[in-house]
Amino acid sequence: MEEFKNQSESFFREVRSIEIYRALDVSYINAFNGVFPDPIKVLYVFHLLPETLSRSILSKRRLGNDFTAVDINFPLLDLSSDNIKKCEEYFNRKGFAIIEVTNVDKILYGNSRESLKIDFIDNRLNNNSGDDEYTIAISGETIIKPKITNL
Repeated sequence: MEEFKNQSESFFREVRSIEIYRALDVSYINAFNGVFPDPIKVLYVFHLLPETLSRSILSKRRLGNDFTAVDINFPLLDLSSDNIKKCEEYFNRKGFAIIEVTNVDKILYGNSRESLKIDFIDNRLNNNSGDDEYTIAISGETIIKPKITNL
């Protein structure tokens, strides 16, 4: 019998940033072995307010095969026209891998065979509410379990 201690950690874990890489820069074998991409190859970094992040990382099974479904969303709060143009140019396609960086570790999702899609969604209300935002939505599936390494 294996016993698990179900005690909370003595610190708070929070996501600080999302690093976005070209999936081709994260080989399937390296992702499988937990080898993280060279930080020099990062394309984009989003620094986050932890309370604005919505994430769902689910372990699933289809036809006897296990996989991980990734669904991460966060708002783009800086609505400058420059930021909007860049995101419209860079995203709304597949071909990415990401690293979720917390205050204690980092987690790798996606690889060259199983790339993630990043959508740039216009959620502007334009109703003088101050709630205007765009959403960065990252999604995809991979048979490789998310790889975690300590900072």
